[in-house]
Amino acid sequence: MTGLNGYGQTPVTVTLANVPDAVVPGGHITLFFDVKSTTPLPDSLREEIQLPEKWRLLSQRRPVRATGDQRVRYFYVIAAPAGCPSGDYLVKFLVHANGEEVTTQVPLTIGQIRSIELFVVTQPEFVREGDTLRLTYMIRNAGNNAEKFLLKSDHGKVEQTADSLTLEPGADTHVTVSQVIPVTDNNAWQASSNLSVMMTGGAEPVYSVTSIPVFSSKVRKIDRYFRFPVEVGGGYLSYRYGGRTVTAYQYQATGKGFLDQKERHYLDFIVRGPNQFVFPAVGTYDQYSLDYAWRKRLFVSAGDYVLQLNNLMEFGRFGRGLRVEQQFKKVAYTVFYQKARFFMNQKDSFGGKFLYKFGESAHIGVHYASKNVFFHDRRFWSHMTGLAANVHTKEFNLESEVSAGQAIGKTDYGAFLRLQLAKKWISITSNVIYAGKHFYGFYNNSRLFNNNIGFNITRKLTIGASNNFSDVNPSLDANLYSVSPKDRSYIGYISFQPDQRNRFFLFYSKAERKDRQQPAAFHYSENFSNFSYTLTSQKFTLFYQGRYGYSKNHLAPDDNGRSESFSNLVQPVVRLFPWIWVGGYFEHQHTSKFSASGTVENLFFYGGNARINIKRNLYASFLYRNNYAPDELYVRRSFVDASVVLDLKRHIFSFSGGRSYIPNVGNTDQNTLFFNVKYALRLNVPLGRKKNIGTVKGQLTGFGFRKQGNLIQLGSHKFMTDSTGMFTFNGVAPDQYYLSITQNESGSDGVVPVVRMPMLVDVRPDSLSVVEIPLTRTGSIAGRIEFLKAKQNGLSSVLTEKPTVLVKLHGENGSYLTELNDKGEFSFREIRPGTWEISVFIPGSQDRFVVEDSNRQLTVETDKTLDLSFRIRPNEKRIHFSERNFEVSVKK
Repeated sequence: MTGLNGYGQTPVTVTLANVPDAVVPGGHITLFFDVKSTTPLPDSLREEIQLPEKWRLLSQRRPVRATGDQRVRYFYVIAAPAGCPSGDYLVKFLVHANGEEVTTQVPLTIGQIRSIELFVVTQPEFVREGDTLRLTYMIRNAGNNAEKFLLKSDHGKVEQTADSLTLEPGADTHVTVSQVIPVTDNNAWQASSNLSVMMTGGAEPVYSVTSIPVFSSKVRKIDRYFRFPVEVGGGYLSYRYGGRTVTAYQYQATGKGFLDQKERHYLDFIVRGPNQFVFPAVGTYDQYSLDYAWRKRLFVSAGDYVLQLNNLMEFGRFGRGLRVEQQFKKVAYTVFYQKARFFMNQKDSFGGKFLYKFGESAHIGVHYASKNVFFHDRRFWSHMTGLAANVHTKEFNLESEVSAGQAIGKTDYGAFLRLQLAKKWISITSNVIYAGKHFYGFYNNSRLFNNNIGFNITRKLTIGASNNFSDVNPSLDANLYSVSPKDRSYIGYISFQPDQRNRFFLFYSKAERKDRQQPAAFHYSENFSNFSYTLTSQKFTLFYQGRYGYSKNHLAPDDNGRSESFSNLVQPVVRLFPWIWVGGYFEHQHTSKFSASGTVENLFFYGGNARINIKRNLYASFLYRNNYAPDELYVRRSFVDASVVLDLKRHIFSFSGGRSYIPNVGNTDQNTLFFNVKYALRLNVPLGRKKNIGTVKGQLTGFGFRKQGNLIQLGSHKFMTDSTGMFTFNGVAPDQYYLSITQNESGSDGVVPVVRMPMLVDVRPDSLSVVEIPLTRTGSIAGRIEFLKAKQNGLSSVLTEKPTVLVKLHGENGSYLTELNDKGEFSFREIRPGTWEISVFIPGSQDRFVVEDSNRQLTVETDKTLDLSFRIRPNEKRIHFSERNFEVSVKK
């Protein structure tokens, strides 16, 4: 800006002699103006400076003129107001001489400052299970522009606050975050309360998290026996299948848990029988399973188990046999034998694998499997060998397999690849499956190429593309009904999620799908646009999907070309009460895709569902659908499905029933009705007497208060102190517990423990833990803040707007934060005697104000109140002049 000039009819010029520093809100700048003339300056010369609104002139110096002077310099110190919004401002310097006016303009720019400060104002020392934890936060805008922001808490809700807030510069507000502490089986744990302030415009969010000790609120009896949890019971089933009604009864026994107190031997078993029927859709088939683990290194599965060897040879098979797996530091192996139960095309199988580990995230392995296969009315053995490699990191996952199989004198191959890459700005997913015509593993004569790439333009906006070529023939169990139609599709999409509640998804697709079943229910090609919207809130969720495009039905006897196709789907779910959710399903399709004659049809699908959860004792769910579109993928189609579970701790009653459709079964009557009732009794079988129980003893110490009748709580155990302040907890399971004290009503005012409470106590096996809780009478601190006037006239002589002032008290036993009341006073009550440090600070305004003696060391004494006083004054700027230069210094 050097060289700005103004000209008039008189030969007087005005020049800005310096380049001012950057201007910040609440700061100051110095301007030098040179007034020159080719002739002596007139005696009538006078100057004037014009400032933007609310800007202040801190100091100025007019030159001492002598007769004949042709050059003079003017000096100004100008202050920008605190919280001055960002933007361009103009300072004008005017010189009047001989009736003419010369004006020089100095443009100044104040940049945007975005700063949100977040403080925890109030928090409890501890909280009990089942109580509501509340923390109060102060949010302050320390920037120079109004800020609009959203509040979010991952562990609770923000009380009585709108979805978005706006704070002017220098303003603050208080919000409370509350959460209900759940009841758990833990004796001592930490509950986290957090608050995120998310500003608009892509600014980094401000985050605060605080941990509060939690201890149990229920009295749980100490069991002196080490027990193994077992459930025994029975069930009744009635179902209609294939035009006939079948009823049957079953017994059941299950159990899982450790067999020893050192948790080295783990057992999980299921006994369910007899084998009166085969109806795997509702899980009522007979099953005899035994799983054993030793030190998480050796695993044995005997009887009925699900085998998952790898993706190509065996991805998931339910059968009867034996499986052994053992893990070492660098290597691992698995061997198995199994006879499939619900897959008629496979009988016996055996094999295994050997792995070598490069670390926690990578390994390679050699796999082998042999199967006795029944395929196309031929029975033969298929022998397969493969090589696999897996890599798993935070951003990159890779699973790859290559296998060769030999059967009926022919050799064929299979390959599998799954790749996932997730970076901050890009995500890539690719899946490849290949199985030859003579490869008889989990897949046979199959091809799958699925790829997706997405670009994260911003945190809210993602664009991408995907393609899918699926022609797979998976071998699935009868208890996992599914269809795998031929699918070819290409998709380009845009995803926009402006906040946590709303998500918009738009894509365009070109696809062809064909049913594998005979007779085929569909075979069509189409191109369409799809728009979907998802709303998620605490009491209401909504999903909407709309499609529009054109489709061609390849099942029609004559080629009638493409026809218009569109659909609308709405799925609302509402939370009527904290324990019940009710939802609906409404869809309309206008299409010719499923008509054998190619006729355009209007198809309506509707249904509803409900979910109930009452006090962790009663669980219920209900589902109804009038029908399904033929091309919907499913595991099991349930037109009506209802289930109720009543859990009375020792007794469990369950009911399930409905009407289902079973695909892949040549049965003309698909109206399969079923009704199932079960009862189970929980039996915690004692395996031995616990020998590692601990004991905790303690005493309240100190003088000047009553020691009897104080409630001591150790986790879930409670004890009332006697006249000497003694307390004892016998038969405590080894663990870490929080120990707290609730003092009796008489004489407890002004008495606190010397140590910080709640106290963490570590109870060890077969040991006595001795605890001493010294109590003492407290002191207090009271204080006030005096706001001083400025000593210089050029500064603001009175603090018209008092700043936000916080007072923090910190010591070995904790820290406390408080604000001033309307009278400028503060106080801390019931403070433990000892050495403390108190500090007074002004958030976001440290350079504008000075707190005299802001940090002090205090000694709090019993039954005494410390009276403190702090003074706050403006941070005054003083200018020192000399004949040769100008120096600006800040005095604090």
